[in-house]
Amino acid sequence: MLGGSVSQDNGNLFSDPALSGSDLLFYSNDEVWFYLDNNDNETGSFQIHVGGGSSNPVFKVEENGNVFADGTYSTPAADFAELLPAAADLEPGDVLAISPEGILTRSTQAYQSSVVGVHSTRPGFLGGGADARGKAPLAMVGVVPVKASAENGPIQPGDLLTTSSTPGHAMRCEGVELCFGRTLGKAMEGLESGTGVIMMLVVLQ
Repeated sequence: MLGGSVSQDNGNLFSDPALSGSDLLFYSNDEVWFYLDNNDNETGSFQIHVGGGSSNPVFKVEENGNVFADGTYSTPAADFAELLPAAADLEPGDVLAISPEGILTRSTQAYQSSVVGVHSTRPGFLGGGADARGKAPLAMVGVVPVKASAENGPIQPGDLLTTSSTPGHAMRCEGVELCFGRTLGKAMEGLESGTGVIMMLVVLQ
């Protein structure tokens, strides 16, 4: 509704001074309600309450963009990614490295020391701004699908993974000296032969 306030005195809701001057207010009898821009706060906000009075919103978005939630955020995706400058031909699941120009590029060598992670397929959280032009989502934390190769032997769940000679693919990593600084994660699934896509826990080291 635009222009003016929505109001309905149910005997207790508008006895709360913080709500009486709201620009926009909705309320239901089961005490699930939300309101916008109350007159006791210089910062306008969209808030959702489930009973308990106006001082305890379960969700709030302020006009400056800050978001607050009293509870657990749940998403089917399982990783946090950040948008970073990248080559144009990258795909979800690619193993990524830093190019000499300082952008994300597909890995090309076994045990590549410039490896930084995996191109996220469906990030649950995405940092780096809203403009994705010229960028790719690099998985920083969590579980992601990764392209993998069994060229260094079958991959078993729990194996450390590094870059392979197959561009954009991971392989089983063995040997502390070789793995140090070149590990991108731990396999959550196995791969007996050939190439495929497996789930991996991001563990950069």
